[in-house]
Amino acid sequence: MEEVVGIVVEYNPLHNGHLYHLEKTRELVPGASIVCVMSGNWTQRGEPAIISKWARARAALYAGVDMVLELPVVFSLQSAEGFASGAVRTLAATGVLDTLCFGSEAGDIVPLQEAAEYLDSPPPQLREELYKALKKGLSYPAALHLALQTVARSGSALPFSPSYAENIFTPNNILALEYLKALKRIPYPITPLTIRREGAQFHDEKWKGNIASATAVRKAILEKSLPAVQKVVPPYSLEIMAEEFEAGRGPVTSASYEKMILSLIRRFSTEEIAETPEVIEGMEYRIKRSGIKENLEALLRSLKTKRYTRTRLQRIMFYLLLSLKKKDLEYYNRAGPHYLRVLGFTDRGEKLLKKFKKQGSLPIVTRPAPYLKDSLSPPGGVRMMESEILATDLYVLGFPGGNTGRGGEDFQQPVIKVER
Repeated sequence: MEEVVGIVVEYNPLHNGHLYHLEKTRELVPGASIVCVMSGNWTQRGEPAIISKWARARAALYAGVDMVLELPVVFSLQSAEGFASGAVRTLAATGVLDTLCFGSEAGDIVPLQEAAEYLDSPPPQLREELYKALKKGLSYPAALHLALQTVARSGSALPFSPSYAENIFTPNNILALEYLKALKRIPYPITPLTIRREGAQFHDEKWKGNIASATAVRKAILEKSLPAVQKVVPPYSLEIMAEEFEAGRGPVTSASYEKMILSLIRRFSTEEIAETPEVIEGMEYRIKRSGIKENLEALLRSLKTKRYTRTRLQRIMFYLLLSLKKKDLEYYNRAGPHYLRVLGFTDRGEKLLKKFKKQGSLPIVTRPAPYLKDSLSPPGGVRMMESEILATDLYVLGFPGGNTGRGGEDFQQPVIKVER
């Protein structure tokens, strides 16, 4: 029986570093089918994707992925813990996954597993130091980093070296730890594998050679042009972006939504803003006061602190836009995904779909309308799908071209099929 490998992606946009990950995955698990769960139109950094989920799914299939599942927006917009948990639970619900393969700066699964085990059940000293660090106004990753340093200096034993603790809080390592913690909570074993991230790092805005970060790729596209990234992006990904841009469906940026966001902040009461995920400790008052700013960039600059990083603030802004409340995310983080939304597959992936139906634990959705009309669809699943439809309907309003903001795209777009 062939093995099935799961990967978690955003492909915003798909670049050569992603191809490296896919190639290494195939080396580690030869002959395996690859299923990816991909953020839809809104990403974990609290930003709209530069091109739509359907365009990015097409690029994924050309790159060698066999099946693309959508990570619902109620997970894709969350911080690392919620994002990773939603992604792992989505992949596990297929019922066919043998392995989860993810990138990390560490590149070694053993110390990551040791760290994940330790952080999943932290000792009292670490919890105390973490609380102290958070009270200083630090973000959670920074506070945890400081707490680990303090514990190490006190002479208490860590399951990993102090030098490793110094370097663990990089973006892909943080996600790796959350994937490993999520894997512990699913009902059957999935083997984790990690691949060392090569070339440009997650937030690097410059590159050497043919591998760049997605951040650098987007920056170069927005500040220069598509040809500026042709050395670090595969030809088909470049071609797909060119088609989307030519049709007026990209590049999509956060600035496209700033008037909508500012209007919401000016209209909402502080009580309504306080219901928004990640808004704590009276932050709603600062957000309300900053609603007078002239644009989104000025708003974010005025709100940024050690605790409220730019990425966290961006997520808050789009939670507001998408009408997502704390109670919504609390529910979905408990309940998990309610369905498997298929964006695309290859001929090999189509065979996997049959296995999903037999062995999986969730209904398969290729078109949302039948799911919404089905009397057996649970209310939580209907709300999840309605949030996804709203997310797309608002996303298309950010298209830079004229006559491209029509709603209802989730009902119109067919599943993408690529023969390979």
